[in-house]
Amino acid sequence: MSSFLSSIQQALTAASVRADGHVLLVALSGGADSVALLLALRELGFPVEALHCNFELRGVASDADEAFCRRLCKAHQVELFVKHFRTRSFSQRHGISIEMAARQLRYEWFSEMAVERGAQALCVAHHRDDQIETLLLNLIRGTGIHGLTGMKVVSQYQPMQSSAAPLQVLRPMLGLSRHEIEEWLRERGQDWVTDHTNLDPEAAMRNKIRLQLLPLMEELNPRVRETLAATAERLAEAEALYNDGVQQARADIEQPDGSLSLQALKQVTAAGTVLHETLHPLGFTTEQVREIHENLDGESGKLWESRQGHRLLRDRDRLLVRQQTEAEPTSPLSREGSFIPLEGFYEGAHGLRLLIRRQTIDPLTFEIPKDPSTACFDLEKLTLPLSIRVVRDGDRFRPFGMTGSRLLSDFLTDRKLSLFDKEQQQVILSGDQIVWVIGLRCAAGYEIDEHTRHILTLTML
Repeated sequence: MSSFLSSIQQALTAASVRADGHVLLVALSGGADSVALLLALRELGFPVEALHCNFELRGVASDADEAFCRRLCKAHQVELFVKHFRTRSFSQRHGISIEMAARQLRYEWFSEMAVERGAQALCVAHHRDDQIETLLLNLIRGTGIHGLTGMKVVSQYQPMQSSAAPLQVLRPMLGLSRHEIEEWLRERGQDWVTDHTNLDPEAAMRNKIRLQLLPLMEELNPRVRETLAATAERLAEAEALYNDGVQQARADIEQPDGSLSLQALKQVTAAGTVLHETLHPLGFTTEQVREIHENLDGESGKLWESRQGHRLLRDRDRLLVRQQTEAEPTSPLSREGSFIPLEGFYEGAHGLRLLIRRQTIDPLTFEIPKDPSTACFDLEKLTLPLSIRVVRDGDRFRPFGMTGSRLLSDFLTDRKLSLFDKEQQQVILSGDQIVWVIGLRCAAGYEIDEHTRHILTLTML
C-alpha cells in the first residue's frame, strides 16, 4: 500500500471506520482533493456514494463541474446525488455572506442524505494545506486556543433542526499536502476541475493567504508548512489540558441552581477565559464577555442579551443565565392574565400547578396552614372568578400582617428576588386587587376570621 493510501487508512482506522460498515458519503466538488478522496476510498475497499452541490454561482462553469462529477462517478461505478441551490437568493434572504450560505445549504443537505442513505459518516477532502490556511486565517481574525488547533479528523455537524442526529464528519486527508494529492492523481492519469476563483487573490482572504502570505513565509522558512502543521498538532494536545482546566474551574464557580458565583469566579485563574468558554457557546460576543468580566464588581441588575436568545443578569453575588422562550412572562397574554377555576387543577406558565379547593369549615377548630405555598381565603370576601397573571409595573398590594399598601416591586426586592424571578412572579387577583403573591405572601382583607364559614384554598403542587 502506498504511503498516500496508508495515511488515509490510518486516519479512518483511528476514527473506528471500517470498510465492511455502512456507506461513506463523499462531498465531491470535482476538484483534485475530493476526486482523490473518492478514488482512494474506493481503492481501500470502502463503500462510497458521492454528493455534489451546484451552487449556481459561476454559470456554465458550475454546470461543467457537475458534468465532470457525473462522468467521473459513472466511469468508476459510484452512485452520485446532485443538488442545485439558489445560493445568492438564500444569502440575501437570510442576510449572510455567500460563503456562509453555501456552507449552511450543503451541510444541511449532507445531513439529510446521511439519514436517507443510512451512512456512517460524511467524508470531506480537507488536507494539510487547508489546515495551515485555517490556522493563519483564525490567527489574523483573532482567536483563542481552539482556533489555533485547526480542523479535527473527526467532528460533528449539528443540523439546524436540533432534534436531528448530528452528522459525523471525517477528514482523512489532513495529514496529506495538496502537492501529494495532485501527484497521486497524476500517477493514475486522473484529471480534475479547477475553480479559477481560487487563483484570484481578491476572491477571499483564504486565497490571499494561499497565494501571497504563505509564499512570503516560505522565503523566511522553506519548511513553514510542516512547522505550522506540527504546531497545530501540539496545540491540539494542549487544548485537551486546557479543556480539563476550564471544566474544573466551571465546577468551582457553578452553583446548584446553575448560577455562577462571583466570589468563586474572582478566585479562579484566568477568570476572563473561564467566563468566555462558559458564555461564548451561548451566543455572547467577545466584547460582551469582556464587559461582563469588567463588571464583576459593578452594580447589581445589569443585563446582557446574546445573539442566541440567552440573557445574563448580574444579581448581587452571582451571575444568572436564562434563555428567553415563548413561555416567558414577557408575552402580552401572560401579562393580561387568565381566569382560574374555583375547584380542581390549574397549570400555568413556568411549571406552576395549583390545586384549588372549596371547603365549609368551623372557624373555631380550623387550623390555617402556615406554609407559604398554600393560601386560604374567606370565600365570601372574594370577587369571583379569580384571575392569574405576572406582575406589572406599578402593582401594589396590602401584605397580610403589615399596615398600608406596598409597591409589589419593592416587596419582591426586599425578598431578594432576581430580575428574572420578578419577571416570572405570578399573582392571584380578586377583581383588580392582588390577593396572593404566589408562594410569598397573601394580602390583607381576605383572611379567615371568626365569621368565616366557606373558604377557598390554593396550594402549589
